[in-house]
Amino acid sequence: MPDFVDKFGTALAYFSLKIRETANIKHSGAKGSERELDVAAFIDDLLPMNYTAKKGEIVDLLGQKSPQMDVIIFDALKNFSFYSGESVVLPAEACLASVEIKSKINSTEIKTSQEASRKLKSLKPWKRQLGSSSQQLQESSGPRSARYLHSLFAYDTDIADANWAKSELTRIENHANGPADQSIDFLYVLNRGLIDTRSRSFIPEDEKTGQALVSFWFSLYNFIDRENRRRERAPYFSYANDLKRFWTKID
Repeated sequence: MPDFVDKFGTALAYFSLKIRETANIKHSGAKGSERELDVAAFIDDLLPMNYTAKKGEIVDLLGQKSPQMDVIIFDALKNFSFYSGESVVLPAEACLASVEIKSKINSTEIKTSQEASRKLKSLKPWKRQLGSSSQQLQESSGPRSARYLHSLFAYDTDIADANWAKSELTRIENHANGPADQSIDFLYVLNRGLIDTRSRSFIPEDEKTGQALVSFWFSLYNFIDRENRRRERAPYFSYANDLKRFWTKID
């Protein structure tokens, strides 16, 4: 455990340095791209070697696809992407968690993020509806529903410090258009804290310890590790078999 604590502290310090560097970038597009890479690298560097964090999109056996996600986490020893470059295309059965990254959130950005999250969670791994990310895991003789954890990571918010968490959660719920669990599960805002929309609770950030960022990472890791243990490998044969409809007989 001490080795990991030291590694996490080093990663946290480096991440803080990168944050200060990107604050000096004036072009919003360049700043956004740089910050996406920084968050993805922060998550990826701390994950065990079998997991990887990549930008990309997700597709299912019914032909549905997700919006582009800034970070998708999957077990690269168990599954592989259909396409791998700067972005990946991943089968729905392989995705464990995702993170969307924003420089600054406001009502418009929250609404856009909620819509993207709902589209993501409308995917059907193994042609089955997703389970709730907050459901208690129970042994069942029937088919298991996969679960996704979706988080929003923001560098800033337009909500003032006073009662920030309550105001932010209210805004998220107003744009949820249904249970909060079906959209954003966690919201982390730099220097503010971490909100769990499912339990309607939050942990404030501490500049010295980074307690909210640490809690965010551990919540993310604990979820993907539990979820990955109950997942079978993605049914690549079924995806390949679906291509049979494009074959025609040569007379």
